[in-house]
Amino acid sequence: MDDSDEVDRHAAVVHRRDIARVIRLLIIVAIVAALVVVAMDNRDDVRIGYAVGETEAPMWIALVAATVCGVLIGWLLRHRPRRR
Repeated sequence: MDDSDEVDRHAAVVHRRDIARVIRLLIIVAIVAALVVVAMDNRDDVRIGYAVGETEAPMWIALVAATVCGVLIGWLLRHRPRRR
């Protein structure tokens, strides 16, 4: 195997990684766009119950809050400390 084959293989790996990043970014943009469309279409007030009470808020706020909480939980699970 000569050096040019190794360089070509390395370039293909880098290229695949870049494609994966672009695809991941497109998926994120599509999900955010869908969230915005759904949130803007749901402006009616809804009752939100808590363990100690309840309140009313526009549905889009509840949807965005639930999404932010889900993203935060996912991020925390992915970035947990490694065991040694």
